[in-house]
Amino acid sequence: MTKTEIAKTVVDICQHDAAFFKDLKGGDPGIFLSRIADGMSDKDFLFSVERYLATFQVWGHLYFYQKQLRSYLGFHVRRYQNSLFITHAEQGLPFSKGDEIIAVDGAPIECVADKFPEFFDGDPPDRQGERWETVIANANTVTVRAQRTFEYAVRTDVGRGQGEPSCTFRSLSPKCYYVRFTNFFDEQDVQAVTKHASEEILRTKNLIMDLRNNCGGSDTVFLPLLKFLLAEDDPMCGKPVFCGEEEILYTERNAEGRIEAYREYLESVTSEEIRNYLLEEIGQQTKNRGKGFLPAKADGFLFPDRGVANPEKVVVLTDYYCASSAESFVEIASRLQKVTVIGRPTMGVNDYANLTYFDFGEYVLHYPTSRSKAIDAGMGTRGRGLQPDICVPWTPHHLREDVDLMTALKFFGA
Repeated sequence: MTKTEIAKTVVDICQHDAAFFKDLKGGDPGIFLSRIADGMSDKDFLFSVERYLATFQVWGHLYFYQKQLRSYLGFHVRRYQNSLFITHAEQGLPFSKGDEIIAVDGAPIECVADKFPEFFDGDPPDRQGERWETVIANANTVTVRAQRTFEYAVRTDVGRGQGEPSCTFRSLSPKCYYVRFTNFFDEQDVQAVTKHASEEILRTKNLIMDLRNNCGGSDTVFLPLLKFLLAEDDPMCGKPVFCGEEEILYTERNAEGRIEAYREYLESVTSEEIRNYLLEEIGQQTKNRGKGFLPAKADGFLFPDRGVANPEKVVVLTDYYCASSAESFVEIASRLQKVTVIGRPTMGVNDYANLTYFDFGEYVLHYPTSRSKAIDAGMGTRGRGLQPDICVPWTPHHLREDVDLMTALKFFGA
């Protein structure tokens, strides 16, 4: 497909197949399409599509990329006042964690934010980090303030380091155990915790479940973890795990993409319960394709009939980068007696969820196919996320000390 054809299809999907189409109109598609030319560079084309998608403000669950050239700056940023603080940098770059970006292409941060309102209007500055990375990737230079101030020519081909493990767990003290997940893609990560750490967790007084920077995955993956969060006599014992109502948009495009995704997932699943769930979902997509919005069928997952005595208290750590299935976990956990959520509001992406994708060959668009009925009651989370019980505002001090973890330990009295 040509770039013009791809852009027109992107508009068509946003207007007919994406589950937000009846709530959100986005930017003027005519203006977007007027910026597209078949001969434009890949870089300019990607940014033009990203600008159009940004007008819907469906962060995290609506994105477009080029398969062979997935760009990576090599660093991440977070805005605080009028600087972008570097929160992570790969080795070999001329700056490091804690340094500041004070200008993009020579323009101060606040001026750049005004230039691209589709990315930055409406949300507090500390919830905009990944959007700044999109804008920086389209720039030529940034001005860095470290031990000296200098211009850095932006690169988007930086190699990725090993990165953080998707799952870690350890004892912090005889009275506190710590578990961290950076995603919920692989059920083997959860199996590792339930197999190797279960006895120790069930002996400890306090548990910290760290879901900061957890990009999500599948809700079915985290289900075995809920037993650690459930008190013996919690009112939720034996009740449905997922209680929110949603509707699924069954179009031909959506059904085709969802069926393919379920079949791919089936290849790695070992749980018979989850396998049966996926097969049932394939059946639902096959039966309902082309029928438009229909109420989602209840999934039947229940909490255990009885909880556990230990841990007595559970803290779930959250942040803006806690998204998708991780947000589902937080929403479920927050209903349980012994759970306290500490940190900052989550990303707020689950108003529109259950992603599918359209493959253009060289490019791919991911978009949501389900819509939460909470939107109709004014209880949606888009733009505000799930609120913590104890809010810990982000400041650059977080780059020097794990303030959230220290707050959790103080909460336990440790």
